Amino acid sequence: MSFSSLFLILFLALTAHARTIIDDSCQTHINKLDTCMAIISFSGDCRSSNVSLSNTEYASCTADNFFWSYPVYNMTLTTETLFTSQHQPFTIALDNEQLAGAISNVYRIINEHETEVTTHDKTLIQHSDSNYQIILKFQGPPRLSRYGVNINYKTI
Repeated sequence: MSFSSLFLILFLALTAHARTIIDDSCQTHINKLDTCMAIISFSGDCRSSNVSLSNTEYASCTADNFFWSYPVYNMTLTTETLFTSQHQPFTIALDNEQLAGAISNVYRIINEHETEVTTHDKTLIQHSDSNYQIILKFQGPPRLSRYGVNINYKTI
């Protein structure tokens, strides 16, 4: 095999792999398990995915239990409750122990500004913003290390 043939094969292999890495097209899948319980997953090579609970049945729950299947890279979760539609502030208590080992950092997003709110406390408390919602970004590892992680919270 000539050097130029080897180079061409290597170039084509790397180009095909690069397309897979660069492709950030994501499609959100929410599979309902029960009332206020679901599995969240994404298709494609998602570096940063978004899930909005706005106008869903999960917004009417006082406690939500989600299983993020294959937690890699980042997932931003926009939480709204019945209080959102009533323009009333609310607070959530996120079970932080469930995140341990799978989520390295948690960020709060307000007006497109990220602030790290990672804690080792048993519960992470967050208050709604001026839009009566809570937007949290969960940072998973760059490579799959766990099959999934539970994201459980209660509205208090």
